Amino acid sequence: VVAAEPLASLFTDRTEVILAAIPLVQIAAVFQLSDGAQAVAAGALRGAGDTRAAFVANVFGHYLLGLPVALVLAFAFDQGAPGLWWGLSAGLTGTAAALIARFVWLTARPIARAQRP
Repeated sequence: VVAAEPLASLFTDRTEVILAAIPLVQIAAVFQLSDGAQAVAAGALRGAGDTRAAFVANVFGHYLLGLPVALVLAFAFDQGAPGLWWGLSAGLTGTAAALIARFVWLTARPIARAQRP
């Protein structure tokens, strides 16, 4: 987030490209949080034997949440490329939330059963 301009400058010396890349690099930095969370949660669910939840969460998160948000932000609100990236970030955030909720639900059940007298 802090070094967006120097990072973009590594790849080009064209000012207009650097200026266009700065907000995208900043969004990508935020995007990494949701991406990391969903990757860890998906891996945990796979390890627990629940591969279907990761598939369903990804389909719904990316295609029913992320894609519509990206298209609305990019074109209806005229945000362009940043709108597409914010939409992708929204999809990843929704996917991460669903996967984490599923993991918590799956792992809480055996614990609750074990605590019964």
